[in-house]
Amino acid sequence: MHHVPSSFCRVSRGFSWVELLVTLAILGILSALGAPGLRALLEQRAVSTQAGALADALRLTRAEAVKRRQRVTICNTPNPDAATPVCASASTNWSTGWLIFADANGNKVREAHEALLHLQQALTPTVGLTLPHNKPAITFGGVGLAVANNASFLVQPMSFGTSTTPMVQRCVRLAVSGRVRVLQGAC
Repeated sequence: MHHVPSSFCRVSRGFSWVELLVTLAILGILSALGAPGLRALLEQRAVSTQAGALADALRLTRAEAVKRRQRVTICNTPNPDAATPVCASASTNWSTGWLIFADANGNKVREAHEALLHLQQALTPTVGLTLPHNKPAITFGGVGLAVANNASFLVQPMSFGTSTTPMVQRCVRLAVSGRVRVLQGAC
């Protein structure tokens, strides 16, 4: 019978420390190279999601106006968590949330007898949504037309000290006809 030395029968069970450290170093380098691209992708996705939510809310407001055959208003609200949320009197910041209500008297102010149709909570703090022309409310008439309102909302990331490229920005544009479009870039 032939005897095999024990050094030839050595069975490998896992990785050596050197192999593990090399693998971790390569993984760290690849992560460092991919992180900026991932951040930009996440910002772009958040902005697109919030722009879509606002566009859907404007479409819902218009659809409710047509369905009810009366004025329906969407307005930004400074405190959507309040027991009875109210419209902001003069604010360009729609990031705090908005509400949609049946505006029976057409005064763009929600009163106790007017039905609250939808309440949107504040957006994620990484996304800003502004309506530059200081329109705290938009009303649709019973036939679906925006009552004396063209509006362009700018949706962009709230990056700290970095310039925002137009590729990441979205413009939610409302025409008097009631058509809502989401466009890439600034308004």
